[in-house]
Amino acid sequence: MPFEKGHKKLGGWAPESKEKHRRAAEVFYKIYNGIGGDEAFIEWASKEENRGKFYKMYAKQLPTEVAMSGSEDDATAINIYMPAIAAKL
Repeated sequence: MPFEKGHKKLGGWAPESKEKHRRAAEVFYKIYNGIGGDEAFIEWASKEENRGKFYKMYAKQLPTEVAMSGSEDDATAINIYMPAIAAKL
């Protein structure tokens, strides 16, 4: 179907969805800090019975997209997108 001006938007995220996700992330961060933050997380992850759980979480933070810039002959810049780290920057 070709684009028609004034055509009703179909699919995609509802406008309020982004706000719900942002709010959920804020609440999660508040709880994380409330139960001890990084120090408590390190203590938890250091326990033998939690290492496997930690490594599974860590693996989910690894790059999911890789983009190269430059020509095929001279591809020098590689940009790796890591969502969890990007959010903290």
